[in-house]
Amino acid sequence: MRPEAKANINLDALRHNLSRVKELAPGRRVVSVIKANAYGHGVIPVAKALGESDNFAVARLDEALYLYDSLQPKNIIILEGVYSEEDYLKCIELNLIPVIHCLEQFQWLQECLEYNSLGWHQIEYWLKIDTGMHRLGLSEDELEQIILSYQHLESEKISSYLPAVFISHFSCADEKVKTKDQKQIELFKHQIHRLSNLLDPSAVPKSMANSAAILSIPEAHYDWVRPGIMLYGVSPFETAVPSRNGLDEQLQPVMTLSSELIAIKKLKKGDCIGYGATWCCPEDMSIGVIAIGYGDGYPRHAEPGTPVLVSDKEVPLIGRVSMDMITVDLRTLEKNSVAFKIGDRVILWGDGLPIERVSQKSGTIAYELLCQITQRVRFEYE
Repeated sequence: MRPEAKANINLDALRHNLSRVKELAPGRRVVSVIKANAYGHGVIPVAKALGESDNFAVARLDEALYLYDSLQPKNIIILEGVYSEEDYLKCIELNLIPVIHCLEQFQWLQECLEYNSLGWHQIEYWLKIDTGMHRLGLSEDELEQIILSYQHLESEKISSYLPAVFISHFSCADEKVKTKDQKQIELFKHQIHRLSNLLDPSAVPKSMANSAAILSIPEAHYDWVRPGIMLYGVSPFETAVPSRNGLDEQLQPVMTLSSELIAIKKLKKGDCIGYGATWCCPEDMSIGVIAIGYGDGYPRHAEPGTPVLVSDKEVPLIGRVSMDMITVDLRTLEKNSVAFKIGDRVILWGDGLPIERVSQKSGTIAYELLCQITQRVRFEYE
């Protein structure tokens, strides 16, 4: 067999993680976030496995159209919204749910509906309020303008114009200190309360909790929760609490990235390895060469010492990561009489080796590692 990198996707683990979300947020509806090709896991098989979700969310219209054309699933939320009359009409046609996060989007939607003589009841949209992320979302002044537009309506029509859900997003929910989170919650409540002269603020459902908030801020669960990274078995707290990983949150890793040992070399003390000769042998020793590199999505900046599993035992990465290969130090296996040979499977992250440990040694986060797996890697679903 030819050596190749593989990504084994454990769909049972994915379903377990969705169950964990429901356990943490009982009674709430769940939007499973499957943007960016389901965080690199393959959006179609992931969506099929997450069929117990109430809704799905993607970032952009193209992602929504691909998902719809492939599966025609339940309503799909488009987190960045859409930007033209044509795209709003497509949302109406397919029952897609755009998020409106700025006045321009709100105005485009109005124009679309007026020009085409369509009623507001024919489109479901979510309205995003900026509570401190300062990326997308309506400011206080912008929300005031939308409130004024509602006030011109006859009272019996207001309910047809209102969003299906009010939404906001935490900027620091993955951090230990929750002061900023609490301020965002209070601002969210305040902004929605401003609509109280038009409707009962409790009449429109709310959504604020991402993975980190699902795990640590029950107050923010509201009506809808939006798990992303936790569905894939990764801790959202990896930067704030580097010692924690998905297993600590009772999550199971979904992706296991593996390859094969393709060479074992006996080197002499002073021999230097790989590009730049950055790592030199401190003694006579054996090294292993593994068929994976940044051409497959393994992080180029992984530091020496990054853990790799050979024969189910940890060995450290040595030398620079190249496009097609990495090298590891095999001395600990030899000293402990652990058998290994060319052709043995090697695990880069996943089953037995949390991806968070690799991302920490690579100066990045697990999100990036998962999303940057290339087409050269063969995906297998089980």
